[in-house]
Amino acid sequence: MQGRSIKKDTVRLTIVQFALEFMSLGANLWLSQKAGSAAMGMIALVGSFFGLASMAAGGNGYLCASRFVSEELGKMSGNPEKILRYVIMFSLILGIPGCILIVCFSPYIAEYFFHSSEMTLTVCILGIILPFGGISACMKGWCNAVCRVKLTAFCDFSEFIVKMTVLTVYILRTNTTDSGSLCRALALSMASGTFVSLFILTLDFLMHRMKSLERVSLSFSGYIKLAMPVILGGCLTSALSTANDALIPVTLRQSGSTAEAALSQFGIFEAIVIPVLFFPTSVLCVLSGLLIPEAARAEAGAKKERLRYLTKRSLKFTIYFSFFIASSLIIFGENIAVMFHGDILAGKMLRLLAPVIPFIYLEIILEAIIKGMGKQQFSMINYLAEYAVRITAVLVLIPIIGFYGIVVSYYASNIFGNCMRLIKTFKITGLRPNWTELLICPFVGAAAAFYLPYTILQLLGIVLFDTLIGSLLYIFLSAIIYIIITLSFSNSNHNIFKRKLNRTAEVIK
Repeated sequence: MQGRSIKKDTVRLTIVQFALEFMSLGANLWLSQKAGSAAMGMIALVGSFFGLASMAAGGNGYLCASRFVSEELGKMSGNPEKILRYVIMFSLILGIPGCILIVCFSPYIAEYFFHSSEMTLTVCILGIILPFGGISACMKGWCNAVCRVKLTAFCDFSEFIVKMTVLTVYILRTNTTDSGSLCRALALSMASGTFVSLFILTLDFLMHRMKSLERVSLSFSGYIKLAMPVILGGCLTSALSTANDALIPVTLRQSGSTAEAALSQFGIFEAIVIPVLFFPTSVLCVLSGLLIPEAARAEAGAKKERLRYLTKRSLKFTIYFSFFIASSLIIFGENIAVMFHGDILAGKMLRLLAPVIPFIYLEIILEAIIKGMGKQQFSMINYLAEYAVRITAVLVLIPIIGFYGIVVSYYASNIFGNCMRLIKTFKITGLRPNWTELLICPFVGAAAAFYLPYTILQLLGIVLFDTLIGSLLYIFLSAIIYIIITLSFSNSNHNIFKRKLNRTAEVIK
C-alpha cells in the first residue's frame, strides 16, 4: 500500500474535482438554455431517484469499502482483499434483486414518481445499471482505502467525459428538447460512464493485487452486522433527500404556480443555485473522502491524538473557507446568477442562502469524521431529525410564501443538524473548541477583507462590480487580504499560547 500525504492528495484531487464541478456547471447551463428550466427540473428528479436507488441497491459500497478496508489495514494483521470481497458480495445481494424490482415496477414508478408514462424506459435503464454501479462504488472505496486516490479521480473524470459526450451527441443529432427523450439520453449516458469506470477500476485492481495469507478479522455475517447501520444511514439520507426534492414541485403548485412553472423553478434551483453554492466544496469533498479512512484507521489503532489533530485542522480550514465563500456570495450572488443564467430569482436565492453556507459546508467534514469513527447510529438519527425539520418547513411554508420557503427550510435544517454534529464531534474526539479562533477571527477577517478594498475603490472612483472580470479581480484581492488577516490572527494565537506555556514552565521551576 502506498503512503498517504493528506495535503498532497487533497491538492491533487481538488484540482480534478474543481475541473469536474466547473464542467458540470457549464453542462447544466447549456442544458437549461437548450431544453429549458422545466426539463432541468425533470432531470434533477431523475438524478435524485437514481441516487436513492444506487444507495439502497448498492449497499453504500463506497463508504463501506473505504471504512472497513481501512480498519483492516489499521490492524496488526488482516486480509483487506477479503473485506472487499464481502463488500462486493453484499452489494450484489442487494443490487440484483433491486434491479429486477425496478425493471418490473418501472411503469408504476414512472407514473407515480415522475407523473409521466414516458419515463418507463428511463427507469428500466437506471435499474439495469444498479449492480454494475454498486461494484464500481466498492472498487472506488477500495482505492480510497489503499491510497490510490489518483485512480479514483481519473475514473471520475473519464466517467464524466463519457457521459457528457453521449448526452451532447444525442442532443445535437436529434435536436430534441422533450424532457422524456432527454431523460432517456441521460440514463444511457450514465450507463456508458458506469461501464467505462468499472472497466478501468477492475483492470487496475487485477494489476495491483494485495494478496494476503493472514486471517480476516471479520466473518461475512459479522461484516453484514457492522455494515447494516452504514447502509441504513445512507439509504435514510438518500430517501429523505429524494422525498424533499419530490415535494418541492408539488408544494410550489400549491402556492399558485402551474405544473410547468413549478418544475421550471425547481429546475433553476437545482441547475443554478445548488451547483453555485456547492461548487467551492470540491476541496471539502476531497478532504472528507480522505478523512473517512484516516479516522477509521486512527480509531482501529487507538490513535486519539492523530484524530484530534485532523479534526481541529479540518474544522478550522472549513470554517475559514466557508466564511469567505459566504461573504463573496452575499456581495456577488446576484451578479453571478445574472452572468450565468440571467435569472434574478436565482441571484436572490444565492444571496439569501449565503449566510447559512458555513453550516452547509461543515456537514461535509463532520459527517466524514463521525462516519469514520463508526457512529452511524447518531448520523442516521440526526439526519432523520434534520430532514424532518426541512420537510416540515417545505410542506408548511412553500404553499404560503412560495419559493422562499426553500430558504427557510435550508436555514432551519442545516443550523439544527450541524450544531448537533459539532457537539457530537467534540464529544467523541475530546477536542475543546476555541470559539475565538473558530468564529470571531474568520468573521472579522471576512468583513475586513471585503470592506477595505470596497472603501479604497469607492474613494478612487473605480467600479469593479459590473463585469465578470472585475468581480473576479475584486474577489482575488479580497482573498489575499483575508489570508493575510487570518494568518495574522493564527500567529497571534500561537504566540499567546507559547507565552502561557512558558509562564507555566517558569512556575513549575
